[in-house]
Amino acid sequence: MAIYHLSIKTFSRSKGQSATAAVAYRAGAKIECEQEGRTHDYTRKAGVLHSEIFLPDDAPSWAADRQQLWNKAEEAETRKNSTVAREFEVALPKELDEQQRIALVQDFAKQIVERHGCAVDAHLHDDNSRRTKQNHHAHIMLTTRKLEKDGFTKKTRELDQKQSGEVGYWREQWAITTNEHLREHGIRDKNNNLISIDHRSLKDQGLEREPTIKMGVNASALERKGIKTERGDFNRSVTAYNPDKLNEILTTQFKQAQEFHNKLQFIKRRLPEIKRDLAEKQPKLYQSLDDLGIPTAEPERQVIEPVSAEIDNQVERSQKPVELIERSKVPMPSHEAANPQVMPNKTQDIAQIAVPSAELRPTPQKVEQAKADIESYRTLLESIEKAMKEHHQKPLQDKLNKMQADYNKAEKPFFMKQKTWISKQAEQRKEIQNIRRQFEIGEVKNYSEPSKKYLAKKFPEAEQAYRDGQDTIYDSQSEHREKVRQQIAERQVERQQQREIKVDDGIER
Repeated sequence: MAIYHLSIKTFSRSKGQSATAAVAYRAGAKIECEQEGRTHDYTRKAGVLHSEIFLPDDAPSWAADRQQLWNKAEEAETRKNSTVAREFEVALPKELDEQQRIALVQDFAKQIVERHGCAVDAHLHDDNSRRTKQNHHAHIMLTTRKLEKDGFTKKTRELDQKQSGEVGYWREQWAITTNEHLREHGIRDKNNNLISIDHRSLKDQGLEREPTIKMGVNASALERKGIKTERGDFNRSVTAYNPDKLNEILTTQFKQAQEFHNKLQFIKRRLPEIKRDLAEKQPKLYQSLDDLGIPTAEPERQVIEPVSAEIDNQVERSQKPVELIERSKVPMPSHEAANPQVMPNKTQDIAQIAVPSAELRPTPQKVEQAKADIESYRTLLESIEKAMKEHHQKPLQDKLNKMQADYNKAEKPFFMKQKTWISKQAEQRKEIQNIRRQFEIGEVKNYSEPSKKYLAKKFPEAEQAYRDGQDTIYDSQSEHREKVRQQIAERQVERQQQREIKVDDGIER
């Protein structure tokens, strides 16, 4: 099958190269180089099928001689780093016979002479030792200066300037010329379609497949012997490329990777809590986790009970001493009865302790005001938490919705390779998943502490009213606590009196 290949290279003195040596090798000829003072003899080189010089119409007669032509070309360049020659290396279609390939190269060489006015020396090669390789190609050598009746004149610098577009022009022109000769000789493939070559890349052609790579001499020789090579395997995989099947495989692998990633993230979130719980139970394991750089979660926050529940708990705890007093009514030990003087009279002290100051208790109106202040504080705190959460979540929600909408309506451009499109889609899905994860974390995030700090900074009077209200509610329960203390004092007094009675009875006896 005909393939496209055209490469342009230069020969420069700065690289130790000379035009005479390059031409002698490609022509399989003997050339005496006047510039170097030596002879380049490649007359024994095999595989040179045809050599021909192409000149402008007004070229001098000496230019038809290969040795004089290239010695003059060397002489025209005076700098030590001058570019002395150019080369167009092209691949020739194996479907054309030898004479047809020569005609193709002649046609192309004449176009170069006509456009640039330089001398062209073309050489067709095919290695005799590797005929099964069918490596038909040509080396088209160009002088770097225009050739006129007085000899070499100004440089053809348009081939050195990228912005001139000459390289692109000749790449396209070689494809056009080759296709014309293929059509002229009616060359068709096994499906009876006309064979043609294209200088454009696969991307510019709109083809969704990977380009194959050059096999090279060694890899091609091994492949012909039935030995598989990495380059051959790559080219075979490109040929057998099935984008639908690859997309299915990549989608499955992406789902598995996503599930594995979610599990890892769950473990990563739980490890600090596990490490915290292992601090006392398994210190060695705790130390191992610490060495891995895993942080320790903060202690679990205690749930703050409502004021009413806190008061109820205080009342419940205050009733326990009364029950203990009831269970503690036992006879007085004998040693206390025998030594009544060691029993101190603490009745007065207990009574004084049990009676708090009634003036310190808040009025009912003050209690109601405290409850209202506490409720206002909680309402304000909830609104701040809601605003903080919305401020954090709203941009993420909008971004997530936009990215999801763009992903759903995205369509593959016709010039993009399927592999590139799949990779791009995978990156978009990954980015959407990251944003969704951030949004989910924000939904369960506790904004209580930052809200309290913000409230204390912006509304200090509400913070102070809340604290004063808590104190007021606590003080309002003092009446119940006073009753409990009085009960305790009364029990103590009653017990003390019983002991004194028993002591007196013992003395009378």
